[in-house]
Amino acid sequence: MNPKDFRKFCGLSQSELAERYGISVQAVRNKESGKTNYSPEEMVILKYLVKEKGIENITIDQIFFSKK
Repeated sequence: MNPKDFRKFCGLSQSELAERYGISVQAVRNKESGKTNYSPEEMVILKYLVKEKGIENITIDQIFFSKK
């Protein structure tokens, strides 16, 4: 899975995630397509959103750097 898959797993649209990050929808699109990098703060936010949905032991590496 990649960050986009995890966003969808959390039931969030790009617009909803952009609001949580405090950035534009286009910025989320750029991050999901690999054009720009996620900030450390954004990585932590998505990690906690995934944890809230029941994957307690998820790591930032698994969300953002796993090639599986």
